Amino acid sequence: MLTTLRRGLDGVVTGLARLMLHVFFREVELLGSERLPRGVPLVIASNHANSVVDGVLLLALPGVRPRLLAKSTLWSHPFMRPLLVLAGALPVYRRQDPGVDMAGNLATFARCHEALAGGASIALFPEGTSHNEPHALPLKTGAARIVLEAEAVRGPLGVRIVPVGLSYEAKGRFRSKVRVSVGHPIDPAAEVARYGTQPGVAIRALTARIAFGLEEVTRVEGWPEERRSVIPSSAWGAFRVLLGIPVLLAAVVLNWIPYRVPGWVSDRLSTTPDEPATYKLLAGLLAFPLVWSAEVALAAHAAGALWGLAVAVAAPTSG
Repeated sequence: MLTTLRRGLDGVVTGLARLMLHVFFREVELLGSERLPRGVPLVIASNHANSVVDGVLLLALPGVRPRLLAKSTLWSHPFMRPLLVLAGALPVYRRQDPGVDMAGNLATFARCHEALAGGASIALFPEGTSHNEPHALPLKTGAARIVLEAEAVRGPLGVRIVPVGLSYEAKGRFRSKVRVSVGHPIDPAAEVARYGTQPGVAIRALTARIAFGLEEVTRVEGWPEERRSVIPSSAWGAFRVLLGIPVLLAAVVLNWIPYRVPGWVSDRLSTTPDEPATYKLLAGLLAFPLVWSAEVALAAHAAGALWGLAVAVAAPTSG
């Protein structure tokens, strides 16, 4: 019964994550999804440059539905705690967080081992912290330890580690683009074999392989500049531009308020460079549905049910 409930909740979480991404980003480009192994437990290891938004992107990966590891201090955030509980996320207790007892990681690691032994997947950020640097930080050893300990205690499990690179066009900008690059799976069999006699060597070797895998998927070229002609090249092109003007105006009218709200919230709450996108994501998730609902109600009240239905269709599709 519990497993069935968890599967249902995972479906809800995946749908919610994709909705949040649809609201925040203009485009999410997924590369290499065919590299995600099927039928084996996975450890998704990603770079960490955009706080909570990074986690939402991993939760939306197709066919994975991982348990997400997140810093324990997020559970004290009134908006984040319900989402973390819903997602079945696991807390990581970090040395740099005031008042945190790192002994709690023993229970978290045990739950990771249990999840992997049950064929589930986990997702984590080996850098250990979200940052605003243009390059990856040195990796912590937690990812390697989780895999090797799970194989030693509960194995053989056949765990595969999948590096995932997240590359943002402009990470703090609402309605920007993001690229999700899935790397080649890492088979830790060699390190698993060595772990029993040389655990330190095995952990360092596997951590180095994860770092190399992440480097491969985060070393991407810059975003190409979009080049659009502002002068129609034909009479038909000019006519199509004219036809699109009413649609553009409708989109502006219906979405201007919810588009501006996330930026307003972010400007007032963000304290570090990697926080704006998180606040914009959460604010947009609330602002767009609320404003759209109000617009539908106003249209239906002022002009009838058909106009309300028209606004209900137009608002989300033109955003």
